[in-house]
Amino acid sequence: MSSRSSISLLNFFIYNPDYGPREGEEHKKILFYHPEKENIDTKIKNVGLSEAVVKFTQTFLPSKPCEALHTQKYRQLFLNVEKNFWMVMTVVVPFTEKLEDGKTLREYHPEDVQDSVYQAVLMHAYKMFKLFMGTIQGILERTNVEQLKHRLDHFFSRYIATMRLNHSDILDVHAGIQFLPLDKNTYLRIQCFINLIEANFSRIKHTAFLYNDHLVWSGLEQDDMRVLYRYLSTNQFPTTLDTELKEAPPSKVFLGQTVSSTSHYGKYVTGPPDLSDETNIGRIPKIYVNTNSETEELHLVIYRALSATVCLMVEASTLPSFNWFKEIDNFIGPQLTKLASDISEQHASRKSPSRNFSLTPVRR
Repeated sequence: MSSRSSISLLNFFIYNPDYGPREGEEHKKILFYHPEKENIDTKIKNVGLSEAVVKFTQTFLPSKPCEALHTQKYRQLFLNVEKNFWMVMTVVVPFTEKLEDGKTLREYHPEDVQDSVYQAVLMHAYKMFKLFMGTIQGILERTNVEQLKHRLDHFFSRYIATMRLNHSDILDVHAGIQFLPLDKNTYLRIQCFINLIEANFSRIKHTAFLYNDHLVWSGLEQDDMRVLYRYLSTNQFPTTLDTELKEAPPSKVFLGQTVSSTSHYGKYVTGPPDLSDETNIGRIPKIYVNTNSETEELHLVIYRALSATVCLMVEASTLPSFNWFKEIDNFIGPQLTKLASDISEQHASRKSPSRNFSLTPVRR
């Protein structure tokens, strides 16, 4: 009899070696640490060991920071996310337990933990933080260290719970996006639809169009769209699927039949949950994207009709009014419903399911 364990997270922390340089102030280096319940001495010891490893390896190759430390039981990944800010993740190497001669023996499987895969997982964690919180240096410029710690804790205490280390693979390295191939006329209709949205609503700076979890169009930079796509496909789409199944419209909508110019099945995923209740504008997250090397702060408004989704990135100087959301609903809802119906008909008519998507880096 034998049992095999899974890859699991031992700890995850962020530190700056310049903070707390004096003896007795080592705890000031720690900006975030998971698990939070770990005692402070253990936290200081683990951060100190990581700092020592990084400094030691720099003596051999100063231009290339240390990326991983291998031991029999653990694999530690290092990422220098910004100047003097380090993100570290330690995972437990899987092992098989065997009972031989009344003794329990462990055989570790280091080949199951690929550095490139978990380095990509670490990088994605930082990019997701940067998308919703901005850069660490940017936060410090706007606030202070205590506020930085608060934001790191607010984000990563939730994000870590969504990490599925045991299911990470080569796809995490390439950060691929699934594209939906469409005929020329349908694609041009979608592009025209997006142009009309941006022309009629000047506060909208960037737009993305998706069908199910396939990207059709994006006005974002490549790296930003990869991170946003990952967020949408792993967080937003799965949580809205059950609701859509319960509220599914008559089947004729999916068969490409004529949809009334006034009726539609559009609704906000982020934004007002009920357009008849002006007191509730809903949850509208902010995101930070790079435009011409300058970080741009935007509101992320997600609108969905049937299986089609439009992501509207709106300037964040002020929150849009409730009437603005109603105007968007009236303008986008009927057209998006019709587009979703037509795409569904075209999508279903394809004979080979394997042609429905391709895995490739995003292109503008």
